[in-house]
Amino acid sequence: MIDTSGEWWTGDCLDDIDEYLKAFSEDNALDIKSVKCNTCGSNALFVRLDRDEGAIQVVCPACKTKKILLDCEDVWDEAKPKAIRCPICKKRTAYHIKVGFSRRKNGSVKWVYIGSMCTECKTLGSFLDWKIDYEPTDEMEKNI
Repeated sequence: MIDTSGEWWTGDCLDDIDEYLKAFSEDNALDIKSVKCNTCGSNALFVRLDRDEGAIQVVCPACKTKKILLDCEDVWDEAKPKAIRCPICKKRTAYHIKVGFSRRKNGSVKWVYIGSMCTECKTLGSFLDWKIDYEPTDEMEKNI
């Protein structure tokens, strides 16, 4: 259950990221997928991102595998990613990450939302969101 009483919302389970993203995006039909390490399966990941370029990379603390998510490979060379620190913990901590897809009537993605929950203090947030102005979006959707 999400606690909305403080300045930052907090959750107590991974499903709270879904609820947070739906509230943040104002889209109850949001299609939400979990991000996990493709090598070891861990769902606790460090995050590097460049908000200006709209680029995100996850790094697995367990096996050190790095992955640039979604269509961010297209802008990664221009990006200046920084490791994300929790606004509450004030340290570089791992996050549980989920991606929310808002869809057009034909099923393609029109908007992407990146949701998170700090593994330490359970603070919920959204690192990035951006509009998708191309189709098809199948390949981008698989890259999580």
